[in-house]
Amino acid sequence: MEKLGINWGLLIAQMFNVIFLVWMLSRFLFNPLINLLSERTKRVEESLQEADKVREQMAAQRKENDVELAKARQEAASVMAQAQERARVQEQEIINQARAEAERIKADARANAEQELDRLAAEFKNQAASLVTETAAKVLGAELKGNHKQLIDESLSRLGRNN
Repeated sequence: MEKLGINWGLLIAQMFNVIFLVWMLSRFLFNPLINLLSERTKRVEESLQEADKVREQMAAQRKENDVELAKARQEAASVMAQAQERARVQEQEIINQARAEAERIKADARANAEQELDRLAAEFKNQAASLVTETAAKVLGAELKGNHKQLIDESLSRLGRNN
């Protein structure tokens, strides 16, 4: 093979170098690179799975939040209805108290008016009796002396019977 220009020592060395280079590249470059890429792929897949779990948890949490919000709204509506009912009851109580107070005030006013009317009637009777006595005294031309009080009382009693 020397006639062909093949140097067996050099060929074997070159073959050994190529095999050694392929082994070195696979050992220190290709395998670590493949491992690195597979780890990265694995981490990306785990991240995607984690993201899916987080999405599912968020969806579940959103459903729970919606349920809680619905309960809160229902409770708020219930509280509002109770407050409105209490307000209606209080309003009715206030109206009833105001009516009772108005009736009491009217009754007091009537009683006061009746007392005032009685006082005015008595005063009118006294004045009328005095006027009658004075008129009678002037008409008769003499002043009534001893039985003046008695005549006034008799006049008042007659006026009381006429009314």
